[in-house]
Amino acid sequence: MSSQIHLSQLEEEMAQAVASEDFETAAALREQIDQLRRDARVLEPPGADAPQAAYFKRQAHERGR
Repeated sequence: MSSQIHLSQLEEEMAQAVASEDFETAAALREQIDQLRRDARVLEPPGADAPQAAYFKRQAHERGR
């Protein structure tokens, strides 16, 4: 199962818990979702989602001239 599908399922479960006013379960699911997202960010290559990465690469290139 891909992590995106798993996240979607957890988000759906969290929404159902909120709808049924089971806020303790919803909070636990939110923590699980947040942890999975943090773990996914750690596994991404550096600068994968950083808009400033191109700027820093350009600066390093210009200094190297």
